[in-house]
Amino acid sequence: VHGSIEAEQETLVRVHEPTSLIDLLEADASAHSWTFPRALQTIAASKSGVLVLLNCGESAEQLLGKIAQLQDLNAAGRVPRAAKMDLRTYGVGAQVLRDLNVGKMRLLARPRKMPSMAGFGLQTTGYLEA
Repeated sequence: VHGSIEAEQETLVRVHEPTSLIDLLEADASAHSWTFPRALQTIAASKSGVLVLLNCGESAEQLLGKIAQLQDLNAAGRVPRAAKMDLRTYGVGAQVLRDLNVGKMRLLARPRKMPSMAGFGLQTTGYLEA
C-alpha cells in the first residue's frame, strides 16, 4: 500500500498472480502486461496505490518445470503467454482491496472482460497499460 487509500478517490491497483516465483524476479520480459518491479515503480510514483500479490501455491516440481519451459522459450527467442486467471481469484483479490479501503480503482492491466466488482463495492474507472 502506498499513500492514503480513500474509497471515493481513484487508486492505482495491480492484482498480480505470478505465474511462478521467477515472475516476481523477472524485470524485462514477462507473461504479464505489467512486470512486478514496473508495477511497484509506477505505484510508488503515484499519489496512492495498492499491489496485491496472490499466492499460487506452486510446488517445487511445477516451478522447475516452468524454469525449463522459460529456458526453452528464451532459447527460441519467444516470450511466454499469460495464463488465464481463475475467476475464483477475483473474489479473493476484491476482498483484499475492500479491506484496504479501495473503492474507485484504475487498474494496471490491459483492458479485458472481467466479472463485476460492484458486489464488493469496487468500481473500475479505467486501465493503465504498460
